[in-house]
Amino acid sequence: MSFSRIEQDFPAVLKTTEDRALEYGTGCASVAEGRVDFKGEFVPLFKMGTRVRIVRVKDQVETQSFTGEVYLSSEKMLRIVAVRDEVLPGAASAYLYDVEMPGTAEGLVAPPKAPRRLFRFGRQEEEAPTAQVFPVLVHAISMNQVKFTCDIPLDQGQELRLTTQGPVELTALPLRVELPVTFGEGATSSYRCKIAELSGANHTRLEQFLRGLSLRINKSFPPVPD
Repeated sequence: MSFSRIEQDFPAVLKTTEDRALEYGTGCASVAEGRVDFKGEFVPLFKMGTRVRIVRVKDQVETQSFTGEVYLSSEKMLRIVAVRDEVLPGAASAYLYDVEMPGTAEGLVAPPKAPRRLFRFGRQEEEAPTAQVFPVLVHAISMNQVKFTCDIPLDQGQELRLTTQGPVELTALPLRVELPVTFGEGATSSYRCKIAELSGANHTRLEQFLRGLSLRINKSFPPVPD
């Protein structure tokens, strides 16, 4: 398991154990050394052994809480040890999680563009898009976004419906293509899509799946012996 997300600087807020915010800054953890550091412009001074919380934040969403005892304290930096961490519900929606999930997408797909001819006589009518169902491979997902690859050319803003077979079963999930990335003519393309609507069984299944995934991926520190 990799802890790279917390072993690099991340936005954080320093809090009391009663959840009162004290200072905003950056955090950085070392799982091997059992510590979490917090840096800020005006860090309150604490006595050694005082219990405080350092909360990891992503786009103003609290995703992980580190509670421990103050080991070092200065005006710019605080270090806590004997760390316990808790993955918060916001982690399920704040991050994209890598998956390998086959499925199908359905939408109106424009026909391949015909090669341009040097001499053309008369006006050629463009073929209208047709409804198609085609295979995709989802390789990242959150409560807000989906990334997948497929062999079908899609346009920015195109609307689709995604169905997956597992590990989470989604049915006709509405998507909108935000960023198409084509690797070359005739090659597989990657698409980043916004989830246009998430409700009902799709919401319940995806939330439960991502909650479990976020716990497995983000939980970092083992329990501290009493």
